[in-house]
Amino acid sequence: EAPYLIESANFIACHQASLLERIDVLQLAVRGGTFLLNSPYGPQEVWSHLPQPLQQRIIELGLRLFIIDADRVAREAGLGGRINTVLQTCFFAISGVLPRARAIERIKHAIAVTYAAKGAEVVQHNNEAVDQALTRLVEVKVPQAVCGEVRIAPVVPPQAPRFVREVTEPMLHGLG
Repeated sequence: EAPYLIESANFIACHQASLLERIDVLQLAVRGGTFLLNSPYGPQEVWSHLPQPLQQRIIELGLRLFIIDADRVAREAGLGGRINTVLQTCFFAISGVLPRARAIERIKHAIAVTYAAKGAEVVQHNNEAVDQALTRLVEVKVPQAVCGEVRIAPVVPPQAPRFVREVTEPMLHGLG
């Protein structure tokens, strides 16, 4: 009910990869947890596109890394840019909150109830997104070493005024 009260998380999802260069999305991740990333890069390329500090954190915590190109799945299923059905499916498929088959059954039931008034085509598109999410969700074998050139750029320059460095910068990082 109050996500700001979360102190540790065994499942973290990032729906916009661009956030990885601005926010420490794994700040509350626990050892052995799971990280789901919406990424246009496949399992062979994604690691080199992650910022080095994020790679290091994934290795240190022994996180499982899953990826899906939710934007592409949603577009191809006829949902435009609406990725919520895709990522919800991925969450239930890998989190273990419910048995996978039961979770998918419940998701599809919720789709039928929620979108029935919008027509059979909308229900069909959402069900297609669920099915495609299940086939395109991939666990990435996490390398044992940091690589690539992606670094986290400073949000404010070191010569910025004290107020900007001590107040504005933490706010830009989502820390207050």
